[in-house]
Amino acid sequence: MNSETIKLIETPDNYQGKIKLIQSILDDVKNKKQTHYKCFARYKKINTFVKSVVNALNAVSVCSMVLTFTPVSPAVMIIALSATSISAITSAVHSSTDIEGKVHSHNTSYLQYTDIYRDVSARLLRNGMSSQDLDNLLTEINSRIGLIEDQSLPIKIKIVSNSP
Repeated sequence: MNSETIKLIETPDNYQGKIKLIQSILDDVKNKKQTHYKCFARYKKINTFVKSVVNALNAVSVCSMVLTFTPVSPAVMIIALSATSISAITSAVHSSTDIEGKVHSHNTSYLQYTDIYRDVSARLLRNGMSSQDLDNLLTEINSRIGLIEDQSLPIKIKIVSNSP
């Protein structure tokens, strides 16, 4: 009898490639998270500043209008009119640029990317994830990122090159 040994060729499941892809996606998520946070912080500062200016102008306007009932110079009326006009124009520009909407959108995107980053990082550190588990994780990551990108404002991401 001729006994032949059958060698099974192991098909690569690209386990390490999947791990590297997930880590690459996590790096991208981290960059987007940081960029959204920077945008959130910048727009929040602008929003706070504009609202403070409008409130200050309104206060000057009200005080000046009250003073118009007393015998004072016409300069008080000019100050009141100027403060009211500048306040109205600033409020209109603020409303039309929807700064508050941008603050909310960037904050929401930042929080969602933070959630993905934390969740996937923790799951990746678990022992015993099979190749199928990694496939499922990749599918879930892509779905979650797709949902975030559908509703978030566009951002400019700085691309970091590892080449010399």
